[in-house]
Amino acid sequence: MIKFEACAMSDAGKIRDNNEDNFYVNGKYKSDTHLNYYSYKDDKKRKFYLYAVCDGMGGESYGELASLISVKALDNYYNKDFNLNINDYINFANDIICDEIRKNNGTGIGTTFAALYINNDKAYIYNIGDTRVYLFRNNTLTQLSKDHTQAQSLVDMGIIKPEDMNLHKGKHKLTQHLGIFNDEIILQPNIVDEFDILPDDTFILCSDGITDMLSDTEICDTIKFFTYPEEIVQNLLRKANEKGGKDNSTVIVVKAKKRKLFI
Repeated sequence: MIKFEACAMSDAGKIRDNNEDNFYVNGKYKSDTHLNYYSYKDDKKRKFYLYAVCDGMGGESYGELASLISVKALDNYYNKDFNLNINDYINFANDIICDEIRKNNGTGIGTTFAALYINNDKAYIYNIGDTRVYLFRNNTLTQLSKDHTQAQSLVDMGIIKPEDMNLHKGKHKLTQHLGIFNDEIILQPNIVDEFDILPDDTFILCSDGITDMLSDTEICDTIKFFTYPEEIVQNLLRKANEKGGKDNSTVIVVKAKKRKLFI
């Protein structure tokens, strides 16, 4: 059996006046959208584990509302097998956000969504938008999520090279996010299906406030240098802010450890 230790932090950064990001850690999320900084740690043994990061969009208070709706909606599925309910969740959260768009006369409201679900020491990854999920294993960092952006679509079509994606003008133009009406597009989350979690595996969920400021190499080096989830999260946020902190930054680090058996 494996034990999971997690730490989550969300920070407004150095430029933005408000924090449109939110996170979900096994039932805990930022319920007060006025908080520019919020953190939470969790190492309790559970039947299911569910972690998510949402990056809201819409300006004024609409971005915070969208990301709050998204994480709050997870409570309806937390004690269920989330892998069997991912599409129901996407439709449920999307419908609520679309209702808010109607109430606000078509004002653009939306949020990304990226999640890690753990059941019986097996991991499942889901994402819509450009919030990312990484796995650090054997000193190697691998991106498990897939960006839903115009730049990524051009990479998929072979029009631009992967190494050119970060400099492309379509890097931040999302092709999918929560808050799109069904007659425009049917949302299809990227899913990485069941795989075994190994002791010392480290998962990182983060908004683009981190990935825009830090390269994958910088993220990887931070994980290598620090041991505990709280240390890793604190230093990723610190480095992102030191490099400008141009956007809200949210990080969840989940570390797998072999559970000690007492006989």
